[in-house]
Amino acid sequence: MTADPARTAGPAGDDSLPGPGLTWGLKRSFIRYISRLPDGGHRETDGASLTHGSFFTFEPADGSTYDPSTGTGVLKFRGDVRLTGHHNMLFVMIADPWIALDGGAGVLSVIDSRHWPDRDRRIPLATLTLGAPAVSGAGYVWGETPAYLSEEGQAVFNEQYAAGEELDPVFVVYPTRQR
Repeated sequence: MTADPARTAGPAGDDSLPGPGLTWGLKRSFIRYISRLPDGGHRETDGASLTHGSFFTFEPADGSTYDPSTGTGVLKFRGDVRLTGHHNMLFVMIADPWIALDGGAGVLSVIDSRHWPDRDRRIPLATLTLGAPAVSGAGYVWGETPAYLSEEGQAVFNEQYAAGEELDPVFVVYPTRQR
């Protein structure tokens, strides 16, 4: 069930929208697993932050090409989230997510950590079903957007989840005007 984006509560369950950017819990069961590890941890830098308790928010980035009249283009976000555990044998990096939109369908890609620090190589992490955004004073709003792990995205989670696995919903608030 997809909620009306204009009325979607923030990811913490409150009545407000998340702030500008892409807000995502990734996969709650995975986040709970990391939190129970004696050495489990997370770090957010370069435009990513921990918000609404345990959700990650990535700031809007320059260079987006989204065209609301066609529903196509790319929404760019910036930030780096790293999740670790098992004496760094468990390592997940979600950096600079972009959403490529094409008429309601979307692909969320991130920098391919296997080629770090090369920031030009990307990997599709999840497929999204976005539909048309609501427009509010905050910008274009897609709330509670379903996300599913892509085949290529399995590598990000060290093949622990199958392609098509449901991830947490994505919340997007993208300003209509950039800096």
